[in-house]
Amino acid sequence: MALGQTFSLGDVDWSLDPQSGRTAPPDFGPLLDYRDAQIAGNSRNTWELNRHQHLTTAALAYAITGDERFARFVRAQLESWLSQNPFPVGVNWSSPLELGLRLISWVWIARFLAGSPEREALFGARGSLWPAVYRQQWMISHLHSVGSSANNHLIGEMSGLFVSATEWPWFAESAQWARSAQRSMEEEGRRQFSPSGVNREQAFGYHLFATELLLLAALEGERARRPFSKDHYDRLRRAVTAAQAQVGPGGLLPTYGDYDDGVAVGHPGGARQALGRIAAVAAKALGGIACPSLDSPEVRLASALQLSGIRSAERDAPPTDVSARDAPPTDGPSGPAPRTRAFHDAGLYVMTSSFADEEVFVLADAGELGYLSICAHGHADALSFTLAVGGEQLLVDPGTYAYHHDPDGRAYFRGTRAHNTMCIDGQDQSEPGGPFLWTTKARTTVYEWRETDGGVSLSASHDGYERLAAPVTHRRSLVLRGGRLTVDDELTGMGEHEIEWRLHVAPQCDVRLGRRQCDIIGRRHRLSFELDGALHWRTLVGVRQGGWYSHAFNQREPTTTLVGGGRLTLPVHVKHILQVDG
Repeated sequence: MALGQTFSLGDVDWSLDPQSGRTAPPDFGPLLDYRDAQIAGNSRNTWELNRHQHLTTAALAYAITGDERFARFVRAQLESWLSQNPFPVGVNWSSPLELGLRLISWVWIARFLAGSPEREALFGARGSLWPAVYRQQWMISHLHSVGSSANNHLIGEMSGLFVSATEWPWFAESAQWARSAQRSMEEEGRRQFSPSGVNREQAFGYHLFATELLLLAALEGERARRPFSKDHYDRLRRAVTAAQAQVGPGGLLPTYGDYDDGVAVGHPGGARQALGRIAAVAAKALGGIACPSLDSPEVRLASALQLSGIRSAERDAPPTDVSARDAPPTDGPSGPAPRTRAFHDAGLYVMTSSFADEEVFVLADAGELGYLSICAHGHADALSFTLAVGGEQLLVDPGTYAYHHDPDGRAYFRGTRAHNTMCIDGQDQSEPGGPFLWTTKARTTVYEWRETDGGVSLSASHDGYERLAAPVTHRRSLVLRGGRLTVDDELTGMGEHEIEWRLHVAPQCDVRLGRRQCDIIGRRHRLSFELDGALHWRTLVGVRQGGWYSHAFNQREPTTTLVGGGRLTLPVHVKHILQVDG
């Protein structure tokens, strides 16, 4: 938001998707099909503005400066929203998650506007927002996510209900809503996070989103003298340390599974700073967590805001499974300390080694497809891996890109061809039944995980292609020693099959494909390996079949996908040794 002499509301259409130019119709919200791009456009775009997290930032600007123009801007926007979104009409009443996130924003807006006459107009005894506060809370309590949809959405819905009901206990149902929401979050913490701390949706971004929502609610519980259980705090500690353990050198965040860049509250920093913000808050509020560096002013400010008002209390000692190895790496005289870690219950494996005083970091997936029966946010990426060296990503997971507005893009980015694994007969390992549904699901088996002084190794298989008329089993072994990663693939079964061995390269890298060798050249590092002569090799850049990377939701850019393909008779054995050069 530009700071000028005045703030102008402008012509805001709160139901508009600016990407498609489509305005969602004023239909009955709970029955409006927001997933249909022909009806609502890209509803995720529409909802971003309607979460009112930008107004949290504007209200914060008022709190810092005392400039009433910020407060008037916030009030004008909120009253415009009320006039265009009568209960329960339109796309902004169609998703209980959106109501929960909006309620969280309103709580923080009310806090930041303290002292302004505009706050009285919005949140005073006769404030204009109270009917909408009550109706959103009522709708969440009656229409919250259930069954196969009870994933991070349910956590967001219950967090919004709890935060707002404890902050504003003015309604007859407020106490009951707060109790039921708190009980639900305790239950979902147990259900949605494995004992090791990894979120069961198999999507790193949603791991952060759900963790921040639960942490935010826990802080609000402390404010309201309604603390959560010790077990719940322990789960939050494990969730934070599990996320920290998956971060590559130089702060590289994983991109496996879905993520739409959503955040719990509109504090500075946004999605890219989420882990730093979460870890800083959790380290102070919960204890038992390695406190990260607070170099970012956004992280410092956001963590200070979230911690404000929390009563001082002595914390329990950290659980026994939180140890020094969960902390971020510390550079020593001979380079970063190795951070190898196995999350067996989630099927995620962090493989690290040291090469030329830099960390080689491999994150491998040998876990389940996703959470609950539909596995909505999981990707068909069994036995895939990524690789980074010294803070430079070389081999990537391509990310998410799209949900509803681009069906072909959605199918590609969540499919097997978009991941560093093998694709058989052009099929995904698991069968999609819709943009957020998998019908037949690949199952993985881990045979060996071994850590030695000389390296670390993983051996696993999946049965996703055993559903084919001529069944195929894919087994892969990864061995990391120093700057060398060995990728050994075996395909067993019968008959002839179209085989594709795929590798996705970070956008900043140059790929030089020769007859017998491939060189992947980054800004500071090179990855070289000999090509298996049984396969025919090619590169794809920005085409339908491959060559894409998404660094943020709704965005994609061309990159290079290396494909070794051929029609081969099983059994097939393919082995590649990827060597890092400085």
